[in-house]
Amino acid sequence: MTGGQTYYDGLIAQGYPADQALGYTQQYYPGFTPAAAAQESMPLPAPIPSQPLIQPQATPQPQVMLQPMAQAIPVQQQIVYPALGGVASVAVAPIAQKKPILTWVAIGCITIAVLLALVGQFGNSWQVQNDESIENGAGQVSLGLSNMKVDCTGVAQEQSCIQLAYVLLADDMDNAASVSPPSDSIVKGPVENYCENTYSLTISLAGDNQELRNQAGDDRENCLSNDAAGGVTGITVWIAMLGLLSSAVMLTVSSIGKELPASAQRYGRTSSFIGG
Repeated sequence: MTGGQTYYDGLIAQGYPADQALGYTQQYYPGFTPAAAAQESMPLPAPIPSQPLIQPQATPQPQVMLQPMAQAIPVQQQIVYPALGGVASVAVAPIAQKKPILTWVAIGCITIAVLLALVGQFGNSWQVQNDESIENGAGQVSLGLSNMKVDCTGVAQEQSCIQLAYVLLADDMDNAASVSPPSDSIVKGPVENYCENTYSLTISLAGDNQELRNQAGDDRENCLSNDAAGGVTGITVWIAMLGLLSSAVMLTVSSIGKELPASAQRYGRTSSFIGG
């Protein structure tokens, strides 16, 4: 019976039903009765219920693993799509936000710097003489970078002051001396004309006085050197204004949300450095 029981157990282990396994076993072992059948009459069949409990546990386990995997796909989709939407909303949100106040403050400072540069470029207030010149009847002289202004207002002999200033600042001193000067008490002209005309007038009045002639030559050189320095300063101010204007334009364009060319950042740094 041991061989029949072993053969029967092997068929059961291979998955054959109990009745088929019993039929096949009885063909080789006539009169064979499985040991499990004798135990069915027992009140507590421990081995028999243990097999149904093990088999259902082994079968649902893959199903339990597959269900979370199948459910993970829609869950991930539900997570990914809101995430993409969130990214899109984040990318659009800064457009509606207000720009930093410091950007507009920088633009305002640059604009003020440009205005001050314009005043320095075209104004005649780099050097201003004191009131002693007015008391001497020469008028108040104000020097710019390349021009100068003589204000004869309040001078005792106002017409004579206007006449002298008009002659010294004219392009042609001889022609200006022969015509009537304008009635305006403020006379303007290039610094270079003043240097050359003052030198010519001093030489004509010095005569043979060599010391006075030498002094006039030195004064002329100093005057022309100041005019040359003013010209260089004027060019520098122009370059600075261009740099400031370009920086202001780039800051304004970036502040209103417009895109700049690829090389604008590189040139923007250079222009800001030059403007500063």
